[in-house]
Amino acid sequence: MLLAASLFSCTRPLPGPETPANGTAATVSAAAEVTVSVIGTSDVHGYVEPRSLTVKDDAGTVQKIQRGGLALFGGYLANLRAKSPVLLLDAGDLFQGTLVSNLGEGQVVIDAYNVLGYSAAALGNHEFDFGPAGPVSVATKPEEDATGALKERIAAAKFPFLSANVLDTKTGRPVAWPNIAPSTRLVIGGVPIGIIGAITEDTPRTTNILNLRDVEIAQIIPAVRAEAQALRAQGVAAVVLSVHEGANCTNFADPRDLSSCRNNDAHILKVAEQLGGYVDAIVAGHSHAGVAHFVGDIPVIQAFAMGQAFGRVDLQFRQGPTGYQLDKSRTRIYPPTELCSVQLPPAGSQPSAISTPAAVEAPVAAAGSAPSAPKPPGWRCDPRYLAGKPLLPAVYEGAPVQPSAQVQAVLAPHIEKAAARRATPLGVTLAAKLHRNYKAESPLGLLLAELMRLGVARATGQQVDLALQNGGGIRNELPAGPLTYGDLFEVLPFDNRVALMQLTGAQLKQLFLRNMQSGHGVLVPSGMKIQARCSGPDLQVSVLDGAGKPISETRSYTVAVSDFLASGGDNFGEIIKSMPQGAVKFYENLNLREVIATELKQYRGPLLTAQPLPMLLQLEKPRPISCP
Repeated sequence: MLLAASLFSCTRPLPGPETPANGTAATVSAAAEVTVSVIGTSDVHGYVEPRSLTVKDDAGTVQKIQRGGLALFGGYLANLRAKSPVLLLDAGDLFQGTLVSNLGEGQVVIDAYNVLGYSAAALGNHEFDFGPAGPVSVATKPEEDATGALKERIAAAKFPFLSANVLDTKTGRPVAWPNIAPSTRLVIGGVPIGIIGAITEDTPRTTNILNLRDVEIAQIIPAVRAEAQALRAQGVAAVVLSVHEGANCTNFADPRDLSSCRNNDAHILKVAEQLGGYVDAIVAGHSHAGVAHFVGDIPVIQAFAMGQAFGRVDLQFRQGPTGYQLDKSRTRIYPPTELCSVQLPPAGSQPSAISTPAAVEAPVAAAGSAPSAPKPPGWRCDPRYLAGKPLLPAVYEGAPVQPSAQVQAVLAPHIEKAAARRATPLGVTLAAKLHRNYKAESPLGLLLAELMRLGVARATGQQVDLALQNGGGIRNELPAGPLTYGDLFEVLPFDNRVALMQLTGAQLKQLFLRNMQSGHGVLVPSGMKIQARCSGPDLQVSVLDGAGKPISETRSYTVAVSDFLASGGDNFGEIIKSMPQGAVKFYENLNLREVIATELKQYRGPLLTAQPLPMLLQLEKPRPISCP
């Protein structure tokens, strides 16, 4: 363990006797007891603006209310800071996802977080998406800095970024960029607290591998343990881990009851189980879901995604003979708090039809099958839930919530810059909202795969036999009504290039077999149909062409995908290794989102209607499929 500590440990105390979460200097007396509120966010993905909702109240008056957004979050924070010291942490994936954020490669998020007074932030896998600083999103030349855009954002932050398990490939040690460290020591409310950052070990499979050219992702547990030991040696009263790894809990009534968290997304639970005695609290992320539970004696909080909620755990400290000591028996976890401009009725009474907070990543069952996790509770800040109720201004910690004017001011120029492009009409009207699904076939996945197949064929002049849309590449849903470029951008925010792959029928079968057995994002096809069923202990996969006939295992087929997949993302890594030179062609000047946008403008197929269509993935049970 001493060897591990010497390899990973690189803590960096911040200057001054105290750096409170609101960014202002303060002199704190040694109170006998101190409550520190740990506030956690994650997976904001550039969603800095609120959603504007229209609701008819109990008097029949139509009102505009707001859900989410960083200015509203600032109002909640201000009320809490008036009551107690705050440790404000983010667990990663800050930038990638909206036109407002992507136009500046995440600068708007840094500007807002600086005003909000974040204490620290972990790196997420999508922090690497922008690649070199500037218009090129993937480093393809030796002189390009594959992490240039990320380094610029980190350097502009007034708070440290933390990651104990992102290593420099040249030194084998944690990266030594400006304003990033494995961990740091802060004094919050007079209490010395250590904070460690870590990133999901799945990062090489969930961002473009070309942008990880200069870094490697180490295991979380040994890196965090080493940092925790070093922080304890510095005399901290508690250690908090901010990590881009999560779970998916659906019941927050009892923080000691983990039964609703035990599903295929329970990764952070396994991490926490191995960190007892090392860390005292965890702020989680990555899975776009909720957690507000104890794993052993470690409180874990996570509050969904896209700036719509925050997590909170209160840590109680008592002054002892050697300084402050954490009283774990008095730790209090709060359920995720929705950001809403009006007061919300008690949880648990909303109609079942309300969309769920975890809907951004929650699995939806395949036809005739059960979902892989229990259905989560729904949003309460929803017009269908609030209709006919009195709409009173939101109150938090006993005071009205006022959106932060400072945050609004820093957001304004970024929003103005994106406005015209975002509002550009596509000339297409959807009859109904098209939903997405990370793990299963969805109407939106089918449409995008169809547009990819047709659009890439038109743009390249090549016959395309099959197009594949990965579930993780679909980041939002398409709304009903006239579509704008901004709507499509939030669905496909990544600046992926077009790639064409030459795959044999045998390789395609292996690819789909691996995907059916995997917990990674689904591969939604266009141009072929896939059947999967168990035959004893073996999973049998059949691939049928457009005419319904089995494809030839020896023939080569032209497959359109994103450059992320063609570079080895998701389930493509093993396939890429076996392909001969020249079997993959990247189209450097063809942005996949723009190809799809162009095709969508002229597409008038059945996927624009609300009529159900035959499934192209015919599975006898939901993914990941395990045969007895």
